[in-house]
Amino acid sequence: MKILFSPSEEKNFIYKENCNEPFSFLQDLLFGANVREDFVKNYLKYLKDSTTNELSKILGMKNISLDKLSAASNLHTANTIESILLYNGVAFKALDISSLPKDSLNFLFDNVLIFSNLFGCIRANDKIPYYKLKQGETFFKNSIFSLYDRFKEPLFEYLKDSDVLDLRAEFYIKAFALPYPHTKAEFYKNNKKVSHQSKHYRGLLLRNLALNKKEPFKIRDIKQNGFIKIIQYEVD
Repeated sequence: MKILFSPSEEKNFIYKENCNEPFSFLQDLLFGANVREDFVKNYLKYLKDSTTNELSKILGMKNISLDKLSAASNLHTANTIESILLYNGVAFKALDISSLPKDSLNFLFDNVLIFSNLFGCIRANDKIPYYKLKQGETFFKNSIFSLYDRFKEPLFEYLKDSDVLDLRAEFYIKAFALPYPHTKAEFYKNNKKVSHQSKHYRGLLLRNLALNKKEPFKIRDIKQNGFIKIIQYEVD
């Protein structure tokens, strides 16, 4: 089983400088350095060459934190942490990974793929540094769509024989769409499809999968849209 998951804008600020050889962490990520190294280097060059307004836009900060800018600008030699431990947005707070037992953590490490805005598709236990890149922003004509174009061939091959549960937000589904059968989850409240709060429910669903518990929500319907099975959940 493979579970596809979105990253979050919010991250734990773990930065420590000069901990690793430049870009050495990239070679240990899923599919190695070649598929992403020039993309990351272009990002760093953009941070170095940009105006204050451009930095504010790409970092997603009205008031630029010098600490976070320094961390992002020096990520190539910075300390790293397992990707699923770096993010702390809404879905990751619902996942509450620090409270999970070791076997549940291992389940996440073995089965979850996170679709990073900067590093592409990475495993939950791939170690990455702190970074800051606003969802949807571009630099030197680089975008998340050009990034995930690089992943199509290796990732299609990697996933083709797996049962795939896609818990990503629509933005990441558009950036990398699966061309073969898989399962998606949708959440409904009072007969209306949940949009923003779906991050929270995706995190809760992933948590229950990691704990090997029954699904935390009542199934209201299961539909088939072409080769995509859609499980619709009713949430409180």
